[in-house]
Amino acid sequence: MSHAMPPEGRTSVCPAHGAPGCSWPRDLEGDPFPSLRGHVGGPCRLDTDEEVVPASAHPWELPLLAVCVGVTLLMAAGAVHAVWLMTGSWTWGLVAPAAVPVVCWKARGLLYARRRAEFVRISPTQFPEAHRLVSSLSTEMGLSRVPEAYVRTGWCPWGTDAAGHGLRRYLVLSEELFDSDGRVRDPEALAFLVAHQLGHVVAGHTGFWRRVATLGAELIPGLGSALSRAMEYTADDHAYAHVPEGAHAVRIPAGGGRLYTRVNMGEMAARARTDRGCSLLLYHLLVRRPGNTRRMAALRDRRRRGRVFL
Repeated sequence: MSHAMPPEGRTSVCPAHGAPGCSWPRDLEGDPFPSLRGHVGGPCRLDTDEEVVPASAHPWELPLLAVCVGVTLLMAAGAVHAVWLMTGSWTWGLVAPAAVPVVCWKARGLLYARRRAEFVRISPTQFPEAHRLVSSLSTEMGLSRVPEAYVRTGWCPWGTDAAGHGLRRYLVLSEELFDSDGRVRDPEALAFLVAHQLGHVVAGHTGFWRRVATLGAELIPGLGSALSRAMEYTADDHAYAHVPEGAHAVRIPAGGGRLYTRVNMGEMAARARTDRGCSLLLYHLLVRRPGNTRRMAALRDRRRRGRVFL
């Protein structure tokens, strides 16, 4: 049974707000997901009067990116000076920092190679529903090249991921999003998660030089993680702009692929305002992804942007 449909005899729960008695309308008879505009069943077809408005970056993303790049440049300059003091040679002083991009390139290449070698690649013959979804959303979100997509096996706290190597971009989806026969459990949730990862690609978060330029900030507790949280909110904004009906997918990291339908999104979102404590604040400042409560609050109340700091 699809997770998108409530069990018989139970009150339906609003996918976005977690409130009982609310459900998405069925615009077309026999089509439970008409609002996906063909993402799952076939190529994306936008109405003639419909305009896709690109999502803007989170307000904190660009300032934090500038700070992180500045910190990296200062660290690189410091490394050049330190090597020069030890060796007395400017040549070695310049060679040492230049090795960082090379190491980063090889690390990204090995990660990509591992996923190509170990994971199942989504194709027209393997997970065809997901393949059509990735292709149609990539076109709708303005990507000239459809990223590769793979299915990750085994437990993972977040499940989905987006990365790149060279000019290639790829997505990784969790096996928990599919039934044992390979069919999509919740098409709306999968569409939102795919749009979220494509949002990272569209926003440039998977670029090689962006990663290299912010490596230094990772050495400062709280700085690199703050940029990462802002990037996650930006990707959520992209996903919500294209698949708002799938916002309930944010419950999956909290409840897992099997229990997320029982998670009350409204109740968890309210805790973002009521839960307090020094340890909780420190956790929010150090974690690389927004806490589930804060992320749900940002998706539930679109008048406010996600909280990166306090």
